[in-house]
Amino acid sequence: MPRLSIDISPQDHQQLKAMAALKGQSIKDYVLSRALVDIPNPAAMTDAEALQALKELLTPRLAEADAGQVVTATAADIKREARVRQGRR
Repeated sequence: MPRLSIDISPQDHQQLKAMAALKGQSIKDYVLSRALVDIPNPAAMTDAEALQALKELLTPRLAEADAGQVVTATAADIKREARVRQGRR
């Protein structure tokens, strides 16, 4: 099973833990329920609905690319910048 790890402050962790407890959920279930709220269920969609959802997802991204708003950084550049921001070179 794939794993996802994120670095959060102890304060953020306690807040997530408290919010999950208030909902009677595990932290994992709470975070997933909040993070995946806007994702449509493709199995419940017709072909036309799936195509429309894809169009809505891609249209703003294509407009940004057409306007020259692209990121030229490589994955290594992004990782390096993230480490610098976290103070871990």
